Amino acid sequence: MNSDITRKIQITNRAFLKKWAPAETLPIFGIVGIAVGGASYYLYRLSQGPEVVWDRHGDWRPWDKITHDTNQKLITVNPEFWEKRRQFVKEQKANSERVVDQI
Repeated sequence: MNSDITRKIQITNRAFLKKWAPAETLPIFGIVGIAVGGASYYLYRLSQGPEVVWDRHGDWRPWDKITHDTNQKLITVNPEFWEKRRQFVKEQKANSERVVDQI
C-alpha cells in the first residue's frame, strides 16, 4: 500500500518536472541560482561595511568623533607610541595649548 502511494507521488513529481522544467534547463537553473545567491551574499557583505551609513537620523559622521590619540588598527606594532600620544594629549589639555601654536 505504501509503495503504491510513493510510486504515484514519484510519477506525479516526474510529470510536473517534465512539464515545467525540462532536463536540459536544470543546469541553467542551478548555475543562475548559485550566481544570484552569490551576488546577494556579496551585496549583503558590502552593505555591512564600516563606510556604509544606514542611520540617517543619528550621527552620520561617526569618524569625526575619533581623537588623535585613538588607535583604530587591529594590531598595534608600536604600543609605546600610542601611550606617549595619550600622555601628550593630556598635557595639551592641561596646558590648553594647541598643536598649531607649537609649530
